[in-house]
Amino acid sequence: MYFEEIPFYEVFSEVREKVTEIVLSISDTAEFLGCSEYGLQDIYDLYGTKYEDIIPTMIICKSGESYGMFGKIFRFNLVTALRNHIVKEGLTCIFSDKGELYLENLYLYKGEKIVFSCCSHEVFSLYHMAEIDNSLSEFILSETAKTIRNMPLYKNMSHVVDKLNSKSKAEIERDIRIISDLCWYVDNEKEFWVRTPPKYECDFLSFKKIAESYLTKDTFAVISSVSSFSELQPLPSQNLSMK
Repeated sequence: MYFEEIPFYEVFSEVREKVTEIVLSISDTAEFLGCSEYGLQDIYDLYGTKYEDIIPTMIICKSGESYGMFGKIFRFNLVTALRNHIVKEGLTCIFSDKGELYLENLYLYKGEKIVFSCCSHEVFSLYHMAEIDNSLSEFILSETAKTIRNMPLYKNMSHVVDKLNSKSKAEIERDIRIISDLCWYVDNEKEFWVRTPPKYECDFLSFKKIAESYLTKDTFAVISSVSSFSELQPLPSQNLSMK
Protein backbone atom coordinates (compact mmCIF):
# COMPACT_ATOMS: atom_id res chain seq x y z
CA MET A 1 0.00 0.00 0.00
CA TYR A 2 1.34 3.41 -0.98
CA PHE A 3 0.67 6.78 0.58
CA GLU A 4 -1.06 8.03 -2.57
CA GLU A 5 -3.77 5.40 -1.99
CA ILE A 6 -4.72 7.06 1.32
CA PRO A 7 -7.21 9.90 0.74
CA PHE A 8 -5.88 13.34 1.74
CA TYR A 9 -2.63 11.95 3.16
CA GLU A 10 -0.67 14.90 1.75
CA VAL A 11 -3.35 17.41 2.68
CA PHE A 12 -4.22 16.81 6.33
CA SER A 13 -1.76 16.34 9.18
CA GLU A 14 -4.50 14.49 11.06
CA VAL A 15 -4.46 11.75 8.41
CA ARG A 16 -0.66 11.46 8.49
CA GLU A 17 -0.72 11.27 12.29
CA LYS A 18 -3.34 8.50 12.23
CA VAL A 19 -1.31 6.44 9.72
CA THR A 20 1.80 6.90 11.87
CA GLU A 21 -0.11 5.81 14.97
CA ILE A 22 -1.37 2.65 13.25
CA VAL A 23 1.94 1.42 11.85
CA LEU A 24 3.80 2.19 15.09
CA SER A 25 1.20 0.35 17.17
CA ILE A 26 1.75 -2.82 15.15
CA SER A 27 5.57 -2.66 14.96
CA ASP A 28 8.10 -3.81 17.54
CA THR A 29 11.47 -2.91 15.94
CA ALA A 30 12.79 -0.21 13.63
CA GLU A 31 15.71 -0.02 11.21
CA PHE A 32 17.48 3.03 9.82
CA LEU A 33 20.30 3.53 7.35
CA GLY A 34 23.41 5.47 8.26
CA CYS A 35 24.57 6.36 4.74
CA SER A 36 28.24 5.58 4.17
CA GLU A 37 28.87 9.01 2.67
CA TYR A 38 27.43 11.19 5.42
CA GLY A 39 25.31 9.23 7.89
CA LEU A 40 25.80 7.59 11.28
CA GLN A 41 28.61 5.02 11.38
CA ASP A 42 28.91 4.46 15.13
CA ILE A 43 25.94 4.43 17.50
CA TYR A 44 27.95 6.31 20.13
CA ASP A 45 28.18 9.30 17.80
CA LEU A 46 24.62 10.03 18.87
CA TYR A 47 25.85 11.13 22.29
CA GLY A 48 25.32 14.85 22.65
CA THR A 49 22.52 14.86 20.07
CA LYS A 50 18.78 14.90 20.59
CA TYR A 51 18.74 11.21 19.68
CA GLU A 52 21.12 9.97 22.39
CA ASP A 53 18.17 8.44 24.25
CA ILE A 54 17.85 5.72 21.61
CA ILE A 55 21.45 4.48 22.00
CA PRO A 56 20.56 1.80 24.63
CA THR A 57 17.76 0.49 22.42
CA MET A 58 20.02 -0.60 19.54
CA ILE A 59 19.84 -4.34 18.84
CA ILE A 60 22.32 -4.76 16.01
CA CYS A 61 24.42 -2.80 13.53
CA LYS A 62 25.62 -4.24 10.24
CA SER A 63 26.76 -3.09 6.82
CA GLY A 64 24.01 -3.24 4.25
CA GLU A 65 21.83 -1.66 1.58
CA SER A 66 18.58 0.30 1.75
CA TYR A 67 16.73 1.50 -1.37
CA GLY A 68 19.94 1.33 -3.39
CA MET A 69 21.92 3.26 -0.77
CA PHE A 70 24.76 1.69 1.20
CA GLY A 71 26.06 2.14 4.72
CA LYS A 72 25.39 0.92 8.25
CA ILE A 73 21.98 -0.58 9.07
CA PHE A 74 20.94 0.06 12.67
CA ARG A 75 18.08 -1.91 14.22
CA PHE A 76 16.40 -0.70 17.40
CA ASN A 77 13.73 -1.90 19.78
CA LEU A 78 10.76 0.37 19.19
CA VAL A 79 10.59 1.80 22.70
CA THR A 80 8.84 4.98 23.75
CA ALA A 81 11.85 7.23 23.13
CA LEU A 82 12.20 6.13 19.51
CA ARG A 83 8.44 6.20 18.94
CA ASN A 84 8.36 9.78 20.15
CA HIS A 85 11.07 10.82 17.71
CA ILE A 86 9.25 9.17 14.81
CA VAL A 87 5.91 10.73 15.79
CA LYS A 88 7.51 14.16 16.02
CA GLU A 89 9.47 13.96 12.78
CA GLY A 90 7.24 11.74 10.67
CA LEU A 91 7.50 8.32 9.07
CA THR A 92 9.53 9.64 6.16
CA CYS A 93 11.93 11.64 8.30
CA ILE A 94 15.69 11.95 8.27
CA PHE A 95 17.11 12.14 11.78
CA SER A 96 19.43 15.15 11.84
CA ASP A 97 20.78 17.45 14.52
CA LYS A 98 22.96 20.58 14.47
CA GLY A 99 23.43 20.34 10.71
CA GLU A 100 24.51 16.69 10.75
CA LEU A 101 22.53 13.91 9.05
CA TYR A 102 22.42 10.65 10.97
CA LEU A 103 19.64 8.19 10.12
CA GLU A 104 17.15 7.78 7.28
CA ASN A 105 15.12 5.22 5.29
CA LEU A 106 12.97 3.97 8.14
CA TYR A 107 11.86 0.33 8.15
CA LEU A 108 9.34 -0.85 10.74
CA TYR A 109 9.01 -4.55 11.58
CA LYS A 110 6.66 -6.88 13.41
CA GLY A 111 9.00 -9.75 14.11
CA GLU A 112 10.70 -10.15 10.73
CA LYS A 113 7.74 -8.91 8.70
CA ILE A 114 8.11 -5.45 7.17
CA VAL A 115 5.23 -3.22 8.22
CA PHE A 116 6.52 -0.01 6.65
CA SER A 117 9.51 1.18 4.60
CA CYS A 118 10.55 4.39 2.89
CA CYS A 119 13.31 6.13 0.96
CA SER A 120 13.57 9.38 2.91
CA HIS A 121 15.26 11.45 0.20
CA GLU A 122 12.55 10.75 -2.35
CA VAL A 123 9.34 11.35 -0.41
CA PHE A 124 8.82 14.81 -1.90
CA SER A 125 7.19 12.57 -4.51
CA LEU A 126 5.18 9.97 -2.63
CA TYR A 127 4.84 7.58 -5.53
CA HIS A 128 6.28 4.22 -4.50
CA MET A 129 8.90 5.81 -2.24
CA ALA A 130 7.08 4.72 0.92
CA GLU A 131 5.16 1.49 1.35
CA ILE A 132 2.91 -0.02 4.02
CA ASP A 133 2.14 -3.71 4.37
CA ASN A 134 -0.88 -4.44 2.16
CA SER A 135 -2.57 -6.43 4.91
CA LEU A 136 -3.12 -3.13 6.75
CA SER A 137 -4.74 -1.29 3.85
CA GLU A 138 -8.38 -1.99 4.74
CA PHE A 139 -7.86 -1.02 8.38
CA ILE A 140 -5.89 2.12 7.50
CA LEU A 141 -8.49 3.30 5.00
CA SER A 142 -11.26 2.70 7.53
CA GLU A 143 -9.46 4.51 10.35
CA THR A 144 -8.38 7.46 8.24
CA ALA A 145 -11.95 7.82 6.93
CA LYS A 146 -13.14 8.06 10.54
CA THR A 147 -10.44 10.62 11.25
CA ILE A 148 -11.55 12.77 8.31
CA ARG A 149 -15.21 12.55 9.31
CA ASN A 150 -14.34 13.76 12.82
CA MET A 151 -12.47 16.82 11.58
CA PRO A 152 -14.23 20.21 11.93
CA LEU A 153 -13.52 20.90 8.26
CA TYR A 154 -15.43 17.78 7.22
CA LYS A 155 -18.48 18.94 9.15
CA ASN A 156 -18.24 22.39 7.56
CA MET A 157 -17.94 20.97 4.07
CA SER A 158 -20.82 18.55 4.71
CA HIS A 159 -23.04 21.62 5.15
CA VAL A 160 -21.69 22.96 1.87
CA VAL A 161 -22.54 19.71 0.08
CA ASP A 162 -26.05 19.77 1.53
CA LYS A 163 -26.58 23.24 0.07
CA LEU A 164 -25.42 22.09 -3.36
CA ASN A 165 -27.77 19.13 -3.70
CA SER A 166 -30.21 21.22 -5.75
CA LYS A 167 -27.59 22.07 -8.41
CA SER A 168 -26.79 20.03 -11.49
CA LYS A 169 -23.35 18.58 -12.10
CA ALA A 170 -22.78 21.09 -14.91
CA GLU A 171 -23.67 24.01 -12.63
CA ILE A 172 -21.33 22.76 -9.91
CA GLU A 173 -18.47 22.28 -12.39
CA ARG A 174 -18.97 25.82 -13.71
CA ASP A 175 -19.05 27.28 -10.20
CA ILE A 176 -15.90 25.42 -9.14
CA ARG A 177 -14.09 26.63 -12.26
CA ILE A 178 -15.08 30.23 -11.46
CA ILE A 179 -13.82 29.89 -7.88
CA SER A 180 -10.62 28.20 -9.07
CA ASP A 181 -9.96 31.09 -11.48
CA LEU A 182 -9.99 33.70 -8.72
CA CYS A 183 -6.37 34.72 -9.34
CA TRP A 184 -7.19 35.40 -13.00
CA TYR A 185 -10.11 37.68 -12.06
CA VAL A 186 -7.76 39.58 -9.75
CA ASP A 187 -5.10 39.90 -12.46
CA ASN A 188 -7.66 41.08 -15.02
CA GLU A 189 -9.08 43.73 -12.73
CA LYS A 190 -5.56 44.99 -12.04
CA GLU A 191 -4.87 44.98 -15.79
CA PHE A 192 -1.58 43.14 -15.45
CA TRP A 193 0.33 43.01 -18.72
CA VAL A 194 0.66 39.26 -18.53
CA ARG A 195 -2.52 37.54 -17.41
CA THR A 196 -4.73 34.57 -18.22
CA PRO A 197 -8.38 35.28 -19.04
CA PRO A 198 -10.87 33.33 -16.89
CA LYS A 199 -13.02 30.82 -18.71
CA TYR A 200 -16.24 32.55 -17.63
CA GLU A 201 -17.08 36.23 -17.24
CA CYS A 202 -18.00 36.98 -13.64
CA ASP A 203 -18.22 40.25 -11.72
CA PHE A 204 -17.18 40.41 -8.07
CA LEU A 205 -20.71 40.48 -6.65
CA SER A 206 -21.64 37.34 -8.60
CA PHE A 207 -18.37 35.71 -7.54
CA LYS A 208 -19.18 36.34 -3.87
CA LYS A 209 -22.62 34.77 -4.23
CA ILE A 210 -21.11 31.66 -5.82
CA ALA A 211 -18.24 31.42 -3.35
CA GLU A 212 -20.51 31.69 -0.33
CA SER A 213 -22.17 28.41 -1.31
CA TYR A 214 -18.89 26.48 -1.51
CA LEU A 215 -16.41 27.91 0.96
CA THR A 216 -16.19 27.56 4.71
CA LYS A 217 -17.19 30.57 6.79
CA ASP A 218 -13.62 31.47 7.67
CA THR A 219 -12.45 31.34 4.06
CA PHE A 220 -15.44 33.25 2.75
CA ALA A 221 -14.95 35.92 5.42
CA VAL A 222 -11.81 37.06 3.58
CA ILE A 223 -13.76 37.55 0.36
CA SER A 224 -16.82 39.11 1.97
CA SER A 225 -14.69 41.73 3.73
CA VAL A 226 -13.71 43.47 0.47
CA SER A 227 -15.62 45.03 -2.41
CA SER A 228 -13.49 44.15 -5.44
CA PHE A 229 -11.17 41.50 -6.81
CA SER A 230 -8.17 43.82 -6.65
CA GLU A 231 -8.58 44.31 -2.90
CA LEU A 232 -7.85 40.63 -2.39
CA GLN A 233 -4.26 41.21 -3.48
CA PRO A 234 -3.19 44.82 -3.00
CA LEU A 235 -0.12 45.92 -4.91
CA PRO A 236 3.08 46.10 -2.82
CA SER A 237 3.25 49.88 -3.32
CA GLN A 238 -0.05 50.25 -1.49
CA ASN A 239 1.48 48.76 1.65
CA LEU A 240 4.76 50.69 1.64
CA SER A 241 5.19 54.14 3.14
CA MET A 242 7.53 56.63 1.50
CA LYS A 243 10.77 57.29 3.40
